[in-house]
Order: sequence, then structure tokens, then C-alpha cells
Amino acid sequence: MLEKMMVLGDPVEFTDIAVNGTYLSSEERIVVNGEVTAEVISQCARCLKPVKNPIKAELDALFAREPDPEDPDRYIYEASQVDLTEAVKDALVLALPLRYLCKEDCKGLCPKCGMDLNTGSCTCQEGDDERNPFAALRSIVYDNEEV
Repeated sequence: MLEKMMVLGDPVEFTDIAVNGTYLSSEERIVVNGEVTAEVISQCARCLKPVKNPIKAELDALFAREPDPEDPDRYIYEASQVDLTEAVKDALVLALPLRYLCKEDCKGLCPKCGMDLNTGSCTCQEGDDERNPFAALRSIVYDNEEV
């Protein structure tokens, strides 16, 4: 099992990880090819509720006994055992989407009071917020000039 981690500023946890594949070995290296499946638990990018989705990733990893500065993607192994943990983690993280949504039409949170807009509407007024330091920029008018 992989530990909970932060990916692009969001908490991510992988559960029910399964690896299916093949390996080829020689005296100095082992090549592992296959597929990793898991459940990923993250949060909705709009309302921050927990989201659980299946994920599938390709696993293509080269393990060697010695590091190689020319090949930074190489994993190191010692003795007769190969630990796939780092290779599996890297494959899963690379397969993650940029963001998750709890549902396609998620309304998110009110930017003023933080209420979940999926459960109802809030009493905040639309319009300029005096605390918004960028509110004054709305009054700038451009006459289609190059800026």
C-alpha cells in the first residue's frame, strides 16, 4: 500500500492496488512491463468533497544494480528482490488527471461564504466584493488597443 501523498497540491491516496505484468531479467538488469490498477481517493476540484475513482496505468520500468547518470528513470535493486513500490507509485501519479470532479455539473463553493452550492444557494450578493483587491480592475475599459 502506498502512503497518502500530495500531488499538485491535492491530497491523493491509492487503495486496492493490483499489478499484472511480465519481467525479463539478465545479469545486470530487470525489465518489468505491465498494468497497474487501483482506486484513487482525492477531492473534487470545485467543492472539495472526497472523490473515489478507478485508475489504470501502464508500468514500464527498468531495474539495474547500479545507477546511471544517463538514465535517471532507472530504478535500483539489490540482492535477488525487486521492490516495485516506487515504479508503481510513479506510474499511478503519471496517470492521474489534472483534477477530479465529484460530478460534471458540480457547482463548487461560494467564493464569498464557502457554502457548498450543490446543496443549496447562499445569501451572498453577486457583484463587487470590497475585499477583493482586483475589483478595481473591472472598471478599466480598453478600446481594442494593443496592450
